[in-house]
Amino acid sequence: MAVAVTTIWSTSWIFIKIGLKEIPALPFAAMRYFLAFLILLPWLFRSPTWQTIKALAWRDWLVLTGLAILTYSLNQGGLFIALSYLPNTTVSLLQNFSPVFIALLGGWMLKESVNRKQYMGMVILLIGALIFFLPLESDNMSIPGLIASFVTLMSNVFNSIFSRKILRAGKYPVLVMTGVCMGIGSSIMVITSQAWLVVPRISASLWGILIYLALINTALAFIMWNTSLQKLTAFEANIINNTMLVQIAILSWIFLGDAISWKMALGMVLVMGGAVLVNLRNNS
Repeated sequence: MAVAVTTIWSTSWIFIKIGLKEIPALPFAAMRYFLAFLILLPWLFRSPTWQTIKALAWRDWLVLTGLAILTYSLNQGGLFIALSYLPNTTVSLLQNFSPVFIALLGGWMLKESVNRKQYMGMVILLIGALIFFLPLESDNMSIPGLIASFVTLMSNVFNSIFSRKILRAGKYPVLVMTGVCMGIGSSIMVITSQAWLVVPRISASLWGILIYLALINTALAFIMWNTSLQKLTAFEANIINNTMLVQIAILSWIFLGDAISWKMALGMVLVMGGAVLVNLRNNS
């Protein structure tokens, strides 16, 4: 399920690049996630989901609001801004350094240990990412883009850990956690970006992209991803997520004309090999 979600999400990066030619990054992100929330809204009002939402205490709302800010306002908002300054593959590669932080923080906060084989897989993945990325080029070094990428990276790290912790405890159903967080996070993005001001400028083709991203790549994909987090450790889920480097590079080559050299291909093979090694759990 997690691999299927990463495949779906990889297509997002292509559509985001196309859409950014028409409207700014933050309104684009806000409209995508607010539309996805509207799609989920009828299911949130159905019993027993609505009864669960009404029973949430103020501390639950604080937890879900914090997670919403991490998941949408910082992570996805930062991603859209980063993609407006940097190539797809550059932004994707920078996110591949998140397993290092998750391995350290996950062991401390989640008590989810990483074994020797998984550490080896992480090292192979990082080596592959560096082979893919280096040497640095001037068009890969936009300061605003790198800052936005770092915000996306760190918010993704803490989002992965906190989401796993909450879902593992089973306190909130997946639909409740996904829908409520998406509603809060997207509303914050709509208000801060004043997304409604760009609505008159949106073409029919961009509306098609927005509806596709909201329905398939957001509403459906986030429910699937949160469901997978009930079983996968934060580290394993993040490594699977990082295989998007390969998928995005291939899709960017097909649809955007971005070249793939032999060095990049070698890096992608190592990234995939490292991800597989991490997720081959011991029988014990």
